[in-house]
Amino acid sequence: MPRWVKSGWLFFCVVLLAAAFMAWKGAYTWQVAFEFPWWGYGAVAMPLLGLCGMLLARRFGKAALPEGWSLWCVLLLSFAVDSICNLYAYSAPWQLHVSVLMSVAFMLLLWAVLRSASLGFWIIFLVLEIMQICAYEQYGSRINSLVVAETLEASWEEALAYMTPINLGTLALSVLLSVLFCWAVRRTLRRQHSLSLFNAACLAGGLSLAFGLLIPPNRQKQDFYWPVAELPVLYSAASEALTINEATINQVEHLESPAASPHKLHAVQGNEGVVLVVHVGESIRADRMSLNGYDRDTTPWLRQQANLINFPTCISAACDTCQAQIAILTDGRRDINEKNPQLMPKTGSVLDLFDANGFQLYSFFGRRCAQKLKYDRVVLMLTRRSQQRFNAPGSPWTSVPQMQEVLQQSPAGQNLLFFVNNEGSHTPFEHYDRKNPPFAPAASHFQNPAAQAVEVNNAYDSTIHYTDEFFRRVAELLQNRPFVYVYVSDHGEYLGHDGMWGRAALGEKHVSYHATQGCKVGMFVLYNEAFARLSPHFAASLEQMRRNASITVAHEHIFHTLLGLFKLESPFYDPALDLTSPSVQPYTGPQPLPES
Repeated sequence: MPRWVKSGWLFFCVVLLAAAFMAWKGAYTWQVAFEFPWWGYGAVAMPLLGLCGMLLARRFGKAALPEGWSLWCVLLLSFAVDSICNLYAYSAPWQLHVSVLMSVAFMLLLWAVLRSASLGFWIIFLVLEIMQICAYEQYGSRINSLVVAETLEASWEEALAYMTPINLGTLALSVLLSVLFCWAVRRTLRRQHSLSLFNAACLAGGLSLAFGLLIPPNRQKQDFYWPVAELPVLYSAASEALTINEATINQVEHLESPAASPHKLHAVQGNEGVVLVVHVGESIRADRMSLNGYDRDTTPWLRQQANLINFPTCISAACDTCQAQIAILTDGRRDINEKNPQLMPKTGSVLDLFDANGFQLYSFFGRRCAQKLKYDRVVLMLTRRSQQRFNAPGSPWTSVPQMQEVLQQSPAGQNLLFFVNNEGSHTPFEHYDRKNPPFAPAASHFQNPAAQAVEVNNAYDSTIHYTDEFFRRVAELLQNRPFVYVYVSDHGEYLGHDGMWGRAALGEKHVSYHATQGCKVGMFVLYNEAFARLSPHFAASLEQMRRNASITVAHEHIFHTLLGLFKLESPFYDPALDLTSPSVQPYTGPQPLPES
């Protein structure tokens, strides 16, 4: 066999012809763009590096290129890896040669530099990519900063919801395939000289980038250069998630309490025994409440209450609980990640002001507050003046007897503030009567939820019905005291709408959270006659709030509405965001288009 065939030159000749054919079939034009993109410089530089390496190899009497059989094996492995692990391998099949050649280059270069140590990288990377394809097919999302942040914050219950037999089987299979791939790479390349591998990697990478230049600009995608293009995406997702988490924590830690500024409460004197409930709910969409016209009676008790002020159009600040909590309890507006100084919070929790004016604060959480993650740290800082914190493991209803205990131990004239944030309708949609679901068949299937959409949606609706019963129990518990109950959900859930499940961005479309109906959340104010009769100010404020109920509101209204409702003077109060004020302005930020 001629030496040039054995050395790998034949390999590159055949690959060049095959790639040229693929480019001819897939490109609209052979004209290279006049504006030379970054990969254009690589298409020139990499082959030059390879040629220099080959000259150097010849100088030292080494093989300029690896043996031909090893290159064919690497090509076969690259094609297999692209077919199994590359999310966009077949979204544009005539560009497949670009990613396959890039995979060849990356595999050779990584082995040339790291040798066997490179296998550790491949195992982690391939497992992540296979699981990403699994997630994309089932939930409509790929790995991004939100997915990473949600994963880091996931409670044990949430994690279990996704630990389905198929998902666990896919994980095991992905590990097995990654190990087999690494075994094949090691067996193929262990005897090849690093310099020859480097030269081949430069030629393959140069070919990949050169053929990428032939793709028309309007069809060009960074994803074609997989796996190299995927690395900054994964790194960015992880670093952005960690950075945002840390920035959120730091931001709340450094907010000065509004109670540190001059303030005065006018509406109550401290001996009326008022109970204010501020309930930040979990994951309830406005369009899934019968209160807002949903065809299922998910809120039968609320729907019958005369002393209820419902806000059918409320826009949540973010699809992240922490960001929502900050927007609700501080004077922050919209999504604080926008970094707009006008939207960022300038003061801390509104709960501090009530505590400083004679209200005893008690907080009632779900089981998640046992974690030392971002959610727990942020919400604990926002409720740091609590006299006591309670957890309700297993069921939000558990907090009702906890509230009863506080009421029994408090003097009749003591004003109380109950802050509530329990699981409600949060993933995995398990808080309802499993033996007697209001909407059947109901099940929390998170193994390809689209295939069990009816059961999952029934389970979600059942959790709202369950929460409606929670409202009834709390109101019944408070009936002997003047009370006002302010409820708003932190965010919604995607339930197959827009092709998504959960709250992550959708694959290539990158659908904005505020472009979906998931950002419209439940919000209402419930009170009893004893509260309305307590003072003319309360009666007038509630009436004005009812007149304002038809406007588009948002999380940013809550802070100022609480101050206005109780006539609590503060330099941070803004009447334009107070729903008890005739001069209130509607929310004008990003929101979904009206449904046709």
